Amino acid sequence: MNYTTITINGETIGLKFGMASLRYLTDKIVSGIAFENDDLNEIGISHILYGGYINNCYVKNEKPSYLFEQFVDWVESSLNNKDAMIEISNAISLWTQNEYIKQTQTQDDTKKKNSRGKK
Repeated sequence: MNYTTITINGETIGLKFGMASLRYLTDKIVSGIAFENDDLNEIGISHILYGGYINNCYVKNEKPSYLFEQFVDWVESSLNNKDAMIEISNAISLWTQNEYIKQTQTQDDTKKKNSRGKK
């Protein structure tokens, strides 16, 4: 199951990673903004978490009450909070195990291998 929770401002927030969260991310994860080299930055992490939150709201047919900005603020304020960093790390790890993400990564790796040596 691709579900976990994080705690923002004392409230437990459900994150469900699936197709809707992947669709959200397709135009949000941009090099230089959401990640640098191969490393996610606070914006990229926030987008992943927010995508899981939005997907969870859709699945439960609930209106989202948190904004993306609140996720960014929480991630940035959590950088020195060990417990929050464990929550973030666990959520990102779960996201990487999502079947849709694995399929996309496999397709990207295949494209990279097939394009090597071509000009």
